[in-house]
Amino acid sequence: MSSFNIIQQKLEQFIRKYYTNEFIKGTILFLAIGVLYFLATLLVEYFLWLNPLGRTILFWLFIAVEGFLFFRFIAYPLAKLFKLQKGLDYDSASKIIGNHFPEVNDKLLNVIQLNRNQRESELLAASIDQKVAEMQPIQFKSAVNYTKNAKYLKYLAIPIIVFVLFSLFGEKDIFSSSYERVVNYDQAYEPPAPFSFIVLNENLDAIENKPFLLSVRTEGNVVPENASIIYEGNTYILEQTAPGMFSYNFSQPSKSTKFKLQGNTVTSKDYNLNIVKTPSLLGFEMQLNYPNYTGIASETLKSTGNATIPEGTSVSWNVNTQNTLEVSLKTRDTSFLFAVAGNNYQLKKGIYNNLDYAITTSNENLKDYENLSFALKVIKDEYPAIEVQSKTDSTNTQRVLFLGKISDDYGLTKLRLVYYPEGNEADKKAEVLPMTKTNFDQFTFNFPGNLTLTEGIAYDYYFEVFDNDAIHNFKSTKSANFSYRKLTKDEQDNEQLRQHEKNIDGLDKSLEQLKLNEKQLSELSKTQKEKRELSFNDKKKLENFIERQKQQEEMMKNFTKEMKENLEEFQPENKENDPFKEQLKERLEQNEEKLKENEKLLEELEKIQDKIKKEDLTEKLEKLAKQNKNEKRNLEQLVELTKRYYVTKKAEKLAEELFKLGEEQEKLADSPKEENAKEKQEELNEKFEDYKKEMDELQKENEELKKPMDIPDDAPGEKEVDEEQEDATKKLDKNDSKGAAASQKKAAKKMKQMGKTMESKMQSGGGDSIEEDVDMLRQILDNLVVFSFEQEDLMENFKKLEFGNPSFGKKLNIQNDLKQNFQHIDDSIFSLSLRQPLISEVINESLTEVQYNIDKSMERLADNQLRQGISSQQYVITGTNELAVLLADLLSNMQMQMQMS
Repeated sequence: MSSFNIIQQKLEQFIRKYYTNEFIKGTILFLAIGVLYFLATLLVEYFLWLNPLGRTILFWLFIAVEGFLFFRFIAYPLAKLFKLQKGLDYDSASKIIGNHFPEVNDKLLNVIQLNRNQRESELLAASIDQKVAEMQPIQFKSAVNYTKNAKYLKYLAIPIIVFVLFSLFGEKDIFSSSYERVVNYDQAYEPPAPFSFIVLNENLDAIENKPFLLSVRTEGNVVPENASIIYEGNTYILEQTAPGMFSYNFSQPSKSTKFKLQGNTVTSKDYNLNIVKTPSLLGFEMQLNYPNYTGIASETLKSTGNATIPEGTSVSWNVNTQNTLEVSLKTRDTSFLFAVAGNNYQLKKGIYNNLDYAITTSNENLKDYENLSFALKVIKDEYPAIEVQSKTDSTNTQRVLFLGKISDDYGLTKLRLVYYPEGNEADKKAEVLPMTKTNFDQFTFNFPGNLTLTEGIAYDYYFEVFDNDAIHNFKSTKSANFSYRKLTKDEQDNEQLRQHEKNIDGLDKSLEQLKLNEKQLSELSKTQKEKRELSFNDKKKLENFIERQKQQEEMMKNFTKEMKENLEEFQPENKENDPFKEQLKERLEQNEEKLKENEKLLEELEKIQDKIKKEDLTEKLEKLAKQNKNEKRNLEQLVELTKRYYVTKKAEKLAEELFKLGEEQEKLADSPKEENAKEKQEELNEKFEDYKKEMDELQKENEELKKPMDIPDDAPGEKEVDEEQEDATKKLDKNDSKGAAASQKKAAKKMKQMGKTMESKMQSGGGDSIEEDVDMLRQILDNLVVFSFEQEDLMENFKKLEFGNPSFGKKLNIQNDLKQNFQHIDDSIFSLSLRQPLISEVINESLTEVQYNIDKSMERLADNQLRQGISSQQYVITGTNELAVLLADLLSNMQMQMQMS
């Protein structure tokens, strides 16, 4: 090896050590400066809480700085060390070595320069060898001292001190939290604030076009007064529901939306409201295919699923959808899936009964979201209707005329007559009758017509009509059954004789007809008084009135007869001696006799109506008017008394039945266990229900009386019996015979008690009523006596008056006042007569007579007929005294009856 090569080798060692030293120094500086910058970057983010853009700049700036430091302090010396980049040349290295070693100075540089000389000579080589020999002992690489890098370690302590200080005196996550935000620079982070926003919704999935309520609360040391939401570039105030609680309603969200929350200076991270697409119906139609037999053309309904359709209609639903995977038709207990055809769905069903259904849509996110409810009302094919009226031929009872009406909702197909011997329907025969196959027709038939029937045999027969309902095999409806017996020759003769017998119905006219007759009679009387002679028309009116009056009298006679017969047929148990009934029968008999007298008067008036004088006609008409008035009063009294009698007897009968029902209940309670069955108890329960219904009907009939009686109505007692009977029924059902018997005995005791109470009340009520009527009659009699005295005094005053006396009008007014007073007496007696049959026809006649004479006295005195007026007043006094005697006798009888009761 030449001496210069040794120099070269030593230079190479120096250069390597030089760049190794540079690498060590650079590493120290890289760590000191890099870590310090790293901490500075984290502190900047920690204190400033930059937005994503700021953190992005901060992150990449950090990368750039650290890259520069790495390149400058580490990569650069390594590249020189490993000769990846040109480093120190020998000249530069010799200068550094010469500067470090004074004994070397420029010698090393001269050797390098001499060796570079291309003209070699022995002299030059000897010079180089000499200089090399001089520098041989010197270690060039010792010019580089590693220990000098220790002074740079103090810079590495700076970031360590900074880290320790902030870790000890700052937040515990001061570097870790900011490091996470810097590394994830593209994410939004909420800076630590006095509070933070917390979204309370489980998820942020909103249904399309459906309101979505966002619920938010704040958490921290400070509660903001206001908060807002920011989305789509707009800011909206949140509604505060409670301190620290806020909400916001997205009214109809249709697309996904990013939003963030803001309050004071605090802004939340970005949130995303996701939209869930809804399955919906875009179009809907329903095709109705009606049964052929109805004759109704098919039709299509759009946008509705409601319809009224005939039974058996085939319904096809066609719907067009959006965002839908499944369409269902749901009933109460069944679900039907529509067939899929793209966005269209179809379903077809035959409908035979009312159908309440809903059409629902579903997709992968929402099940049965859209639920549309509809109803199909099915009109059942009605049975054909038949209405038949029959009438026996008046000239031939063996011939029955029928008029029938038949109808159906869609059409008729057949009409027939079915007949068979009575009790032998298996031997029935049918005769088809002509008809038109429409919805409605009428028919007539003359039974038996051409039918072959056997004499002396009874037949049952009916008409039957069929509709066109093929679904139900042509339904049919029968008319009512009719009976017919083809008589023998002898039976036909006897039937013809019986046709001459007729019953006269006495209930065709009401009491209102009597009032109408009374009004017409008053008009006739007025007409004949005003005219000297009756005209032809007036006589015709009189003739017509007499005819109508005769008919009315006949009707009243039949009415009275029917009431009497009904009364005789009514025979309550143990009530053979019933004074009220006997008195009522006597009154009815008296009324019959009076009606006969009226008939005689009408016959007399009818015979002489053309020949009678005006004065006689006036007298006859006035007499007829009095009789009509008296007749009307008598009839009203009799009807009311009869009603009261039946109400009383029905109440007594119900009381007896209730007591007997209690005995039956008691007997059942005492019967052996095997005989005390639930079925028997239920029968008694039904009997008690029937009693309550009859009691309700009785109360209604009682209320219809002009003065209702006091009939006991023990509603609490009825309820108690119902409860005990129901309890007994339940216990019998559970085989608790002992408990059932206890409830049965309670029910029996209560029913017997109610029956006795009701019977006692009715009996005592009758006594109370008589006592009340006696008191009323005393008062009437006192008033009548007072009236008689006042009338007599007034009559004496009129006797002293001369014609034209100025006090005449005043006295006439007194007479009118007395008329009103007597009217009150009359009304009181009539009110009493509606309860007491003892007020006889004679008393009613006396009242009518007094009323008539009072009216006549007023009329005559007003016409200045003083003598005739005083005469009428005398009749009033006489009639009043006679009436007083009758009432006194009546009072005596009623007192005796009261004592007996």
